[in-house]
Amino acid sequence: MVVEKVNIAQAAARLSQPFHVARLGYVDDFTVSVFICQGTIPWHRHIDQDELFLVQTGVITLESDWGNTRLRPDEMAVVPKGVAHRSSSFLWSTVLLFQPGVMSDRKNGDRRTVAPSEGRALHKVSVARAAQRLKKPFKPIDLLTVEDFVMRLSLIQGAFPWHYHTHQDEMFLPFEGQMTLETKGGGLSLRAGDMAIVPKGVSHRPLASERAVVLLFEKKALISTGD
Repeated sequence: MVVEKVNIAQAAARLSQPFHVARLGYVDDFTVSVFICQGTIPWHRHIDQDELFLVQTGVITLESDWGNTRLRPDEMAVVPKGVAHRSSSFLWSTVLLFQPGVMSDRKNGDRRTVAPSEGRALHKVSVARAAQRLKKPFKPIDLLTVEDFVMRLSLIQGAFPWHYHTHQDEMFLPFEGQMTLETKGGGLSLRAGDMAIVPKGVSHRPLASERAVVLLFEKKALISTGD
């Protein structure tokens, strides 16, 4: 099976109007999409699913029942299910959106028409600040959880052993530097603005000759099996 590289900017360039969405791929039952935020989308809430917003370019404001937060490039936040929200921007801003894509209403049986508001706030994470905490290669840190998935940040330097995941897909989204994602079908060169999804069962290894910082999106209970 061939692992393909997706360039986020090229996918976003095909969007002609604000709030149109282009699907980039699936990580198991999660959809990874890109959309353009300019202007303001109407207030709404999702009773079956959380959503993770990761800004690529521009600046957006997330207004919600839990207060407002401003997201700049490489900042992210999760809007939990049941929380009324809307996104807006004066700029032509490019945003990655992570949300359940398959039968989310049957996924966990935890529908939430109204979210508790007391003492709650949207939590913003800066990838650049988190990168300063990375000390050892291939020792990822958790940034945010959304449903039963987690967004992690890892330092890639040198080569990780060949391995595969028996039950989960894995997404690589470089933030800093350049890395290579090797599979039995060849190698992909990835840098900031690229993404690649490795399907379950595909042997692979990430490597970089110099420091590279990479976002990983995967299930919380990721099980690795040596090749």
